[in-house]
Amino acid sequence: MLFKIIIVVVSGVGLYLNFKLLSFQKSIIYFTIQSNLLCFIFFLTIVILTMTHKLKKGNLYYILKGMVTMAITITMFVYQLLLSSDGGMGAYTGHALECNFVHLYVPLLVIFDYIIFGTKGHLKKSYPFYWSFILIAYTLFDIIYVAFGGRFVGNTTYPYFYMNVDQYGIIGTFINCIMIYIFFIGYGVIVQTIDYKLAKSKQ
Repeated sequence: MLFKIIIVVVSGVGLYLNFKLLSFQKSIIYFTIQSNLLCFIFFLTIVILTMTHKLKKGNLYYILKGMVTMAITITMFVYQLLLSSDGGMGAYTGHALECNFVHLYVPLLVIFDYIIFGTKGHLKKSYPFYWSFILIAYTLFDIIYVAFGGRFVGNTTYPYFYMNVDQYGIIGTFINCIMIYIFFIGYGVIVQTIDYKLAKSKQ
């Protein structure tokens, strides 16, 4: 319970710092901020339901928690492995604290919450595909946003470099997105498999 409250506080502080760096309207269109906002809302809801003794851990709970955990984990991985080395995310130049809150601190806390406190053995093989809906939803959001004239920081038509249609073309961008999606599914399958084996080892 205390650890989840810490996640709420840290994610809330991270969002506050980022909304000071860029306005809400400019920040919320990025997956990074959306995934951190999901963490804040999800764990705040869990804390409230736990305190009021109304929390029920059924299929929906594990699907949503897995989706939130996967989303924030992908946020960390993609930034650390691709964006930071590419020199992208220029808005964070000189703002390491704001960057670390949303790309490192919150993701690690959420991952540790699962490792340390998560009940193992409730993740089904189909869950990684449910979790992946969040990536599909964000891609559709980007397409619709740009189609209606929306622009990202720097007046670009893409939020992250691997989605740059001008540089990679439609097919290249599609392949980049598919690779991210496959990585997401693969990572989800690994998590589900480890979760299953950990549960079996305790029986």
